Amino acid sequence: MADLSSAQAFLEQYSQAISAIAESLTPSVVRVERREEEGGRGGRGRWRMGRSRVNHGSGIVVDAQKGYIVTSYHVVSGTQEVRIHLTNGKSMDGRRIGKDPDTDLALIKVEASDLHAVTFGDSSTLKVGAVVIALGNPDGDGLVVTSGVISALNRELRGPSGQLMGSLIQTSALFNPGMSGGPLVNSAGQVIGLNTASMTEAQGVNIAVASATIQKVISELAEHGTVRRPHLGIAGERQRLYEGLAAHHNLTQTHGVYVHEVVENSPAARAGVTAGDIVVSINNEAVSGIDALNRVLNGFKFGDKFPLKLLRKLDLSELNVTLSDEETPKVL
Repeated sequence: MADLSSAQAFLEQYSQAISAIAESLTPSVVRVERREEEGGRGGRGRWRMGRSRVNHGSGIVVDAQKGYIVTSYHVVSGTQEVRIHLTNGKSMDGRRIGKDPDTDLALIKVEASDLHAVTFGDSSTLKVGAVVIALGNPDGDGLVVTSGVISALNRELRGPSGQLMGSLIQTSALFNPGMSGGPLVNSAGQVIGLNTASMTEAQGVNIAVASATIQKVISELAEHGTVRRPHLGIAGERQRLYEGLAAHHNLTQTHGVYVHEVVENSPAARAGVTAGDIVVSINNEAVSGIDALNRVLNGFKFGDKFPLKLLRKLDLSELNVTLSDEETPKVL
């Protein structure tokens, strides 16, 4: 017969651990309530995913001294003025001071002296199967808590801007309505992700933005209000490569990026890229489409240099690209 006492003891310890972690994070998890809509759109047309279809969400205090709160961009898209509710019953006005639809993150500032900031964990050390806890404050006066495990790492999802969001965490911890913008934490109570999407059509698929991404984006939003990303300065589309031409140049990919337009004085223009070229690799990494090209570019910073290979008519050429110290208009 099974030893029920040992099973009960284990479950009691697990329960106590979850409760302790939730209690420690209670002062840091807030409700974010929309105050107004830009252009009178009433929120229609905003990016929503599954259980996030509400006009409020959650957020986490990331800097108590400066009054910074991070939430999901789709929670506050279309508005700058928000209302923040703490679990101690206090409410205050807040203002969205930064947004990054590419990662579904937004930064809010409030004037308050009694905030408690979260502690971030290292999302690069996460392993599939690790226990995690998802929290949210959808009602403003208490936490909603669910637990589960990390189901997968480095997932991708198309976000509010239409760009592919990468390095995402998939978890079995359920995100209930209003939990978007709340924290996903590890067994030490450290934030390793921000709840961003729950896919109702795929049971148990809940997606969080990794803490490494959050911390990188926060600094940009605090300083610039947006995330400055270097771009090549081209407009293009995915195009299939002729099999014979690809084989002739020892290219293993089946597609590249066809260049329709090159922005004047952009990194691409200065390197010699012209309309009609087909980009096939950046820094010796094959790019078979727009998403792949963006993924590679996201690994660079202003001032970086790298080789770019392209097909021009029947020839394979290599150009040297230097990314501008100033941001290029937002094309690829």
